[in-house]
Amino acid sequence: MGKRNRAAFLPTHLPQLQNLIKRDSKSYEAEFQQQYRHYQSTLSIFCLKPSEEAKELSESVTFISQVAQCYPTETKEFPQQLVDLLQQHCIVLNPDVRKSFVQALILLRNKGVLDNTRLLPLFFTLFKCKDKHLRELLYSHIVNDIKNANIKAKNNKLNRSLQSFMFTMLESVKTGNSDENAVAAKKSVDVCIDLYHKNVWNDAKTVNVIAEACFSPVSKIAVTAIRFFLSSNEEKEESEDEDEDIPDLKRMKQASVYTKKTKARSRRLETVKKRISKKAKNKTKAESFNFSALHLLNDPQGFAEKLYSKLNAKDERWEIRLLRMNLISRVIGIHQLSLLGFYPYLIKYLQPTQRDVTMVLVSAAQASHTLVPPDAIEPVLKAIANNFVTDRVSNEVIAAGLNGIREICARQPLAIDETLLQDLTQYKNHRDKGVLTGARSLIALYREVNPEMLLKKDRGRSATMQLKDGSAPRLQFGAGEGDGSGLKGIELLDEQAENAEENGDDGWEGWEVDEDSSDSEEEGWVNVSDDEGDVKIAMSDDEDEEEGEKKKGKKELAPGEKKQRRIGKRQLRKLQDAEEISEEQQEKLRKENEARHEEEEKKREAMLKVASSRILTPADFAKLNELRENQEVDKAAGVKRTNDKVNDDNQIDESVILGARKKAKMDYEARLASIQEGREGREKFGSKRGKERGSTTNREKARKKNFMMIAHKTSVILKGKRSLVEKQKALRAAINKQKKSKH
Repeated sequence: MGKRNRAAFLPTHLPQLQNLIKRDSKSYEAEFQQQYRHYQSTLSIFCLKPSEEAKELSESVTFISQVAQCYPTETKEFPQQLVDLLQQHCIVLNPDVRKSFVQALILLRNKGVLDNTRLLPLFFTLFKCKDKHLRELLYSHIVNDIKNANIKAKNNKLNRSLQSFMFTMLESVKTGNSDENAVAAKKSVDVCIDLYHKNVWNDAKTVNVIAEACFSPVSKIAVTAIRFFLSSNEEKEESEDEDEDIPDLKRMKQASVYTKKTKARSRRLETVKKRISKKAKNKTKAESFNFSALHLLNDPQGFAEKLYSKLNAKDERWEIRLLRMNLISRVIGIHQLSLLGFYPYLIKYLQPTQRDVTMVLVSAAQASHTLVPPDAIEPVLKAIANNFVTDRVSNEVIAAGLNGIREICARQPLAIDETLLQDLTQYKNHRDKGVLTGARSLIALYREVNPEMLLKKDRGRSATMQLKDGSAPRLQFGAGEGDGSGLKGIELLDEQAENAEENGDDGWEGWEVDEDSSDSEEEGWVNVSDDEGDVKIAMSDDEDEEEGEKKKGKKELAPGEKKQRRIGKRQLRKLQDAEEISEEQQEKLRKENEARHEEEEKKREAMLKVASSRILTPADFAKLNELRENQEVDKAAGVKRTNDKVNDDNQIDESVILGARKKAKMDYEARLASIQEGREGREKFGSKRGKERGSTTNREKARKKNFMMIAHKTSVILKGKRSLVEKQKALRAAINKQKKSKH
């Protein structure tokens, strides 16, 4: 094509001109100026009637956005013109024209022509437009752009401005009632939640912006925010479960050597390789320790009180109120808040006929902790016992009630009185397994926590011994647990430290040593003081002196005073089990108990001293684990069952309340449905006569066999010995057979 023909062709064929400008921008500057003037004139006409469809303007905008980086001075005002146009007429614009403008701005942002601080607030306001495809495009770009802006380092300026903008959008929903503002606020909350899960915005400000959405008058926004707080860790657990399902790559490679090579198997092997490489990359990244979002709330008490006031309004559906109950209980349990009005509110919903009553029991258990007054929780326990644990209800209801009471008592053991507890433990011999398990779990809990409240026959041997020697735990309201008693056996670490120093083991095996420090020690001379050069030689006199010092440390007895012998374990057990003992034996038992209490106090002081003045090494923690496993060796025979552990975020699963349930027998309709489900995708049962064969005959298989496999057969040997006449007859018969088969 000649130059004259190309010059006439380019103004009407913009993709060709765009390609040429990207290759050589200086040579085609005049053509670009012509197109830019045409764009400006078309834009001025379009501004008079912005609701019309302007296909020509859309093509010009797309063209200029593609080549804007080649002419930065000429297109300096082009991005701002599009931004102003969308801000003023975003609602009335034609959907295709509006989408082309948004795509042009995204392209300019990806090329670095436009700053995201000017673009992202506009995109949040464009969520007001009633265009589903546009909202999806905006949402994906906003999430990816913010994620890319925070890859190398946190862009705090951008993050703060956008979070403040989202907060104002949520506030605008409370003042105004327009649906457009509600949709924009809903998308803003979705962006915050998505970025939190992607570990981009995981700070307290993001969490508090989402927390503000829980009080929104729009139900969709409030439910989205509440569900975020209730399930903020589920995605992380799902991703960990996916990593566990990766098959063994070595076995797959070994199998591919001996099996038939197919495209499906090769594709499967490649996907496994990609998943393993992706998992390896994730392992190399720095580990991020994310607490639950509920830990990042600025004012948990105020947050719970506002949610409770919204819950009391009763202007919402039951499902939303149930979500609010669950969230309030989680906040109360995690932060150990005091919201005494919440417990009487739950009582009216604690009925076996109430819908989703198991979730109400979960909320009651999650809202209990050691700092709640027992008088506030006691009415809840009595309501559960009166409505659930009776002979008028089914066994499943009784089991749910017992499990709910156990979960509440595990968090606040003082909430139940002795009479009610002993009545509930009578179900330990019930015929139903779920009821039996619930009652026995309650007994196991109070054997550890407060065995004195149980009947004597239910206390168990270990708890009975503790009650007799006075070492049983004594519950006090508001008693803290931050005294270092959680690290059992920590007082033994001082004794092991001396032995470790003698053996040269400092407990840091397997830890990396700084290379710089080792190099500096190896290179050059080391200055040694005169004192370090002296060598001590152990003499027999020194040993005598050391023995004398050890003897001095022991308590010296006064003349005529006899050394008192301690009571052994067997004798102490006999005295405790005996029903009638003399006064002298009672005095011995009292002194022994006092001595044991003194030993426990010394151990506790040593434990506190070590816990507050020493950094524990990995070897120390390994020893502590070993001591925890063997702590019940010297006690009564049998393994002691511990109560169910409470999750770190105080979350209770609904299955814990339901307990062990027997599988119900299916009725006729359920059996028929399972039969029909099993028949799906299966051929109809019957004769296969006249249908396509599934395999070949022996004669067909013989034709495909290797000649060396059939060379020894009689038929093959005789075939080679045939005469000419026999061969002609066989050939003629074969030809006739072929002719008959064709007709």
